Amino acid sequence: MINELYQLTDKIYQLTQTFSDKNREKDIQKLEYLLLKRWDLIEKLPPKSRNTESMGKKIVEMNKAIDQKLILIRHQIMADLRLLKAKKKHSNSYVNPYETKTFDGMFYDKKN
Repeated sequence: MINELYQLTDKIYQLTQTFSDKNREKDIQKLEYLLLKRWDLIEKLPPKSRNTESMGKKIVEMNKAIDQKLILIRHQIMADLRLLKAKKKHSNSYVNPYETKTFDGMFYDKKN
């Protein structure tokens, strides 16, 4: 069981190290599948023993690297989404320049 978990963690580690923008959709789908499969294995994992302690330490070390890389990937995706949103807003202003209403310079005169 621990060997399967180690192999699965290694696959996830390798995938996060070779993650590219070209195949981002496929890589994300693979990552999601592997992470779910790994979660199932972790839930079924028996209590640790002395035989599996060294392999467990290796898995924990790889998991730290995986977590850091996943955070980096998440930040890249968020930056791309912000850029896409800004481009969409900018191009929309060219299509219909009078749609946006600005309230700069308006003066409201209110008498009691």
